[in-house]
Amino acid sequence: MNLRNLIPIFDSSVSSWALEARLLRWLTLTWLFIGLIMLFSASYAVADARHDDGLYYFKRQILWVFAALIIFNILVNLPLKRILGIAHWFLLFFLCLIFITLVPGLGKKAFEAARWIAIGPIPIQPSELIKPFLVLQSARVFGQWDKLSWGVRLSWLGIFSMVLLGILAQPNLSTTALCGMTFG
Repeated sequence: MNLRNLIPIFDSSVSSWALEARLLRWLTLTWLFIGLIMLFSASYAVADARHDDGLYYFKRQILWVFAALIIFNILVNLPLKRILGIAHWFLLFFLCLIFITLVPGLGKKAFEAARWIAIGPIPIQPSELIKPFLVLQSARVFGQWDKLSWGVRLSWLGIFSMVLLGILAQPNLSTTALCGMTFG
């Protein structure tokens, strides 16, 4: 794999994508940069007062954006069948993490909601990380709905319900509603 292809602007494989995919990619990058500008303007004074560096939050976000773009380019270059083959494992893993956030002492609370898990200095929110795998797995299950046995259908409906109940128990109504609409 060419390391240059990990950076979205230099990825030459994009020219073979459908027009809609290329437009969606540029729209995503545009919104990303607008968000960075908004973060800069909203956090400069606070970062300067708290950390004596007005760019403190902006620099941290730039590092995360760079890491996310590399992961994004790795994922878009993987075959969809391969991603679909492991989506259910990630869905179950993040479902377990959602329920771990509800355990007192393990879930990190903010504003009376236990939505985060601190892994070292990095807080993660499993209900956000489960979304792409929820989309992939629900598309896979509902795309083969007629071919599945009733036992498999009910098992997946139970797992999807557990996802919604786990997120709702955090409480996080907006993410629960978004995930529920995903199934629809």
